[in-house]
Amino acid sequence: MFPMPIWRLVLLHLLPGALATLVFIFLADSVQAAGYPPLAALLIAIAVVIIPFELGVVYFAGRGEPGLLSAVPYRERVPLRDWLLLVGALVVVGILGFGLIGIIEPPIRDALFGWLPSWMLNPLPTDAIGAYSSSAWTTTLGAYLVLNVFAGPITEELYFRGYLLPRMGQFGRWAPLVNTVLFSLYHFWSPWQFLSRIAGVAPFAYVVWWKRNVYLGMAVHVLLNGIGTLAVVVYVMNQL
Repeated sequence: MFPMPIWRLVLLHLLPGALATLVFIFLADSVQAAGYPPLAALLIAIAVVIIPFELGVVYFAGRGEPGLLSAVPYRERVPLRDWLLLVGALVVVGILGFGLIGIIEPPIRDALFGWLPSWMLNPLPTDAIGAYSSSAWTTTLGAYLVLNVFAGPITEELYFRGYLLPRMGQFGRWAPLVNTVLFSLYHFWSPWQFLSRIAGVAPFAYVVWWKRNVYLGMAVHVLLNGIGTLAVVVYVMNQL
């Protein structure tokens, strides 16, 4: 696999996140005026920008080659026992990474990003559940489960760890860390979570690189997002 030029790597890492953030900002007021929490605007951005963009790049990169995932070389087999052990360990490490670093996120958010609008700082206002109807919450949370637990993580792993990471050979053993840093920066809509994303994602990015298996990253990403998302969904639904 030939390394991709650094400027192109940076562009492809950051561009989908930048575009999605612009769509999020553009739609936020309209979505709230329609009676939905601001998270709905971000979910629309994920559905209409991030998923089509990232899957489109992977698809077009593999045109002319057999198989839909021909541009994703990290699909080597891993014994089931090793696969289960690695996924279980990485989920625990990811929870610890996100959780421990997440403790310092509120002061970082308030100190560095307090000037941002409140709907961007808190797109899922669990402290104002009554401000939106039950149907608005049900629709938003249903989309949240589909996009944040399954469609989004699977797409991101195909794109970031399956397509881009194998093309970062010029960084040697630092490639997974560089990939993780750029992946964290790509979340322009929540920059205060930059450090916790590195702590949570870097371990499984290294394992994907080590084992040459993107499905490990998919499984861990889906499980980590699923745990956090389900906790929020259960909490909100119990308050309705």
